[in-house]
Formats: sequence, structure tokens, C-alpha cells
Amino acid sequence: MSNNPRRVAVVLCGCGRGDGSEIHESSAVIINLSRAGAEISMFAPNMEQYHVIDHHAGTVDEGKARNMMIEAARIARGEIFPLNDLEPENFDAIIFPGGAGVGKNLCNFATNKEDFMVLPEVEKIIRAFHRAKKPLGFVCITTVIAAKIFGELGCELTIGNDTPQSGRWPLASTTKILENLGVVHVNKDVTEAHVDQNNKIVTTPAFMCGTAKYHEVFDGISELVKNVMELA
Repeated sequence: MSNNPRRVAVVLCGCGRGDGSEIHESSAVIINLSRAGAEISMFAPNMEQYHVIDHHAGTVDEGKARNMMIEAARIARGEIFPLNDLEPENFDAIIFPGGAGVGKNLCNFATNKEDFMVLPEVEKIIRAFHRAKKPLGFVCITTVIAAKIFGELGCELTIGNDTPQSGRWPLASTTKILENLGVVHVNKDVTEAHVDQNNKIVTTPAFMCGTAKYHEVFDGISELVKNVMELA
């Protein structure tokens, strides 16, 4: 890595784990990038999100509509840009924080599972970074996006563990979907990250771990950011 500040794009999709980007994962990405001296730019699709969740009740707030970019501005302290303004040639790396909203907004994994599709502008940007051999970081459920796009390459990814372990990994069955896409799934704990050196893809489980403590998620994302920065 050169001595020049690394320019890193962070892609959000709203604000809140149920219908947008997970706030703690997003802030952990931002804090660790800041500590590493990166120049951070945040982006989100300038479009309506899939639905609105009442995060206290855990139910859909019927009749409400929110814009992903406007909501993500809460996390970005107002400094947010439309995703279609993201020019990969202007950045050294890209990171996607997680959140259930990713599976509803950046792709339709939440509703379509094995047959899901990635939002075209998201896939276009990811493929551009990969072609340029620039590192990509995927946190939590965003790893399914990497699987959909790069599974045919036999890429190595992690979303945690492939066994439930008494509720520690409640979504362990997702590993089978990844493997069916061609992915080599690597079991990792919440505090760890996995690096696919050949494809410059870094992944960490984060809140895919059902018993994760906040600091453990932070530590895993710290590992992800450290490795992304080393590859940049």
C-alpha cells in the first residue's frame, strides 16, 4: 500500500437493520476506515426502499415509503451521494456494510433466496472494481451479493459457520446457497475475516452470528477493513 491516503467507497441502502443498512456495522466500517487514514465517500441508491420497518415492533409500517439515499444520510451525517455517481476509477477499494435491508434493496435475496438477482447498478460497480483488481469488502449478508456475482469463479467467502451451533449461527443454511453458486465457504467466527487473495475479496460474518456481542462485530469488521486497506 502506498503512503497516499486510500480512497474507499462505502455503499449503504438506508438506515436500520430491518429495511436498510445495519447501523453498528456501518459505523464500524466508517470508524475503522477513518482510523486507517482512508478518504471515505458514502453512496446509496437514490430510490425508494423495498418497505419500511417499525424497528421497535419488528413489523412492516404499511403505507410508509422512504428513500434509501435520504435515510442513509443519517449514517453519513448528510455527506451521501447517489450510487450511480460512483466512478470506480476514482477509488482504491469498496466496502458494503450489512443489514437485512441489503437483501431487499441491493438484491432480492430476502424474497427470492436461490433465485435472487443483484440490483444492476450494484453489480456493474462491483464488477468494475474486480476487473481493476481493487479490493472489495462484504460484511454480513452482503456476502451473498459477492457469491452471486463471483461464485462461478470459485471464490472463497464467509458468512460464519455452516452449522447452527445451538442458535449461534441461525442462518447457517445460507452457506449451502453460497456453495450451490460455486463459492468455497470458509468457516470463521464473528471476530474474524476471510481474505480471498486471488479475487481481493474480504468477508466477515458480523451479525450473521445470532449471539454476537457488539464489540465482537466491531472486531471482525476491524479485521475486514485492515485487510482491505492492505490490499488497496
